[in-house]
Amino acid sequence: MTLQAALPIMVVDDNQLICQLLAKRLSLLGYRTDIAYDGCAALKLIETEAYGLAISDYEMPGMNGIELFRCMRRVQPDLPGLLVTGHSKADVEKLAIEAGIHHVLPKPTRFQELIPLVEECLTKSRP
Repeated sequence: MTLQAALPIMVVDDNQLICQLLAKRLSLLGYRTDIAYDGCAALKLIETEAYGLAISDYEMPGMNGIELFRCMRRVQPDLPGLLVTGHSKADVEKLAIEAGIHHVLPKPTRFQELIPLVEECLTKSRP
């Protein structure tokens, strides 16, 4: 399966610049991306589109990334997820794993560390 034929990646972060930059970098590698700046917008997207991966910030107004991922998995139960956090990784990692999130990454995230995890998650989500 080519990258272009894969399901899109949802990028969620209330910091619009970070969200746009990450989506742009992924797009330059051939991935289709959709962006949402909060949990409510992300939930609206997942109601109309299947995703191969969700990448979300942890700390967002209204709903944190773990709560968001739990809600998204009600719609798409096999959705892989990556969580990015500026908090101590140990503080959120247990909750993230319990919610089905595959990896927790520190913020700022190094793109060269993120891409292999994106590819791993997308490989697992393909039929």
